[in-house]
Amino acid sequence: MFKMDVKGGMTDADENGWQTSELYFAKADYLLSQESGAPRLESVQARFLMVLYLLSSSRAHRAWFTLGTTIQLIMALGLHSRRRNKDTAEVSLIQQECQRRVVWCSYTLDKYLSLMLGTPRLWHDEDLDERLPARANDEDISADRILPPTRDCVMDAAIFHALLARVLSQAAKEPYVVAGITYREEINTIRALCERVAEWQAELPPFLSGVIHSSSLIPLFKRQLTVLQLARYHALMFITRPLLLRNYGQIWTDREASYVQYLRVCLTAAKDTVELITTFARDNQLFPAFWYSQYIAFNALSIIYIYLIQVQSNRILPLSQTYVATAGGLNNGFGFDDSTLYVMAETAQYHLTHATARNAPSWKYGTILQSLRRELERLGAPCDHIALNAPPEHQGEPSIEGRNLDSAGLGATIPPSQPEPRYHDPFPIDAQTLPLFDTFTLDNDLILDLWSQLDSLPISVYPAYS
Repeated sequence: MFKMDVKGGMTDADENGWQTSELYFAKADYLLSQESGAPRLESVQARFLMVLYLLSSSRAHRAWFTLGTTIQLIMALGLHSRRRNKDTAEVSLIQQECQRRVVWCSYTLDKYLSLMLGTPRLWHDEDLDERLPARANDEDISADRILPPTRDCVMDAAIFHALLARVLSQAAKEPYVVAGITYREEINTIRALCERVAEWQAELPPFLSGVIHSSSLIPLFKRQLTVLQLARYHALMFITRPLLLRNYGQIWTDREASYVQYLRVCLTAAKDTVELITTFARDNQLFPAFWYSQYIAFNALSIIYIYLIQVQSNRILPLSQTYVATAGGLNNGFGFDDSTLYVMAETAQYHLTHATARNAPSWKYGTILQSLRRELERLGAPCDHIALNAPPEHQGEPSIEGRNLDSAGLGATIPPSQPEPRYHDPFPIDAQTLPLFDTFTLDNDLILDLWSQLDSLPISVYPAYS
């Protein structure tokens, strides 16, 4: 899937690497199918590794089914419950930590897969009361004692990711997008969830909080920092994105400030995600195997496009034109306008298209994003048709230079002196997505479960590859 260089950095695997990985996977799959007797921890660990491989090789639905088997084995062994797993006198601390690690890693992954595929969660919080893994490095764990780490702990990232997954789990259960909920209840729920994310961030150790510049970190910690940054952006987007579906032309002015605050949180998280993904691409670090980065990038891009559609439909006032009260008076504080946001989205979509060119998610991500871009065009904001399937030397990166922005700050046209760039849709617009976008023509709120409908669309038009 990828290779490590001598300095610990990553490069994309070549064709031989992918073929070798598939041979190992096929052998492991065969051996596990021949397994007999009672379930063992080793069986659980092997299947969990298979889940990660299936995700990285673009087989998300098979990964979900395999994760289901893995979690069933965990529950059969009682690894998820302190009560069922209380007889630990004969279990070494090494084995105990291995058990806790696979339990909580499966919990974290389950939350993302359920959101990514629109499927039911396999882990329910009330069923899981096992302790989190110890914040200790492997070399500090022996059969009978665990020493406190004397340096930065490799396990911190996995532990804090599990803690954030708990917040994500609560956000997925909160009924704040249900029709009929009061304005105050909706905002209070979103505020409470955003505060939990802020509290989580405040507890991060310095090397995972962004206080230390990533260039000063070893490659392992740099990757962990990136994963947690994306996880935080995703959590904030997931919590606040239902606000994008409202028609704010119908809302009283005394409610505007609260909505603007959390719409900004949503758009800022999406912008930060897009910037990070673009940085990956410039550093040649956006690999086909990185399903996690691709999924969160898709979320950010869909949020940006829906926001721009809402602005063009006069349902949302451009955030660059809104002001909030601060100690120093009224302040805009948004830091970027809608045209800049659109250009950033174009650039990131180009890179996402190429990163998923041989992946099944490209069907889902590509068709939805192309549908959103077309809707933006239909509303009168002409999109600068970049050749998403052209090689970089022909396409380059979108630039604000040479653009003629319309009154809303969105529409970009190509000056007559420049030739029309070659444009081909890299993905056909699938019929399954079309009814969802009919709702943009309505005058009232968009359907409030639009996000869940987008999430539940199949990963691939070809079931065998999903």
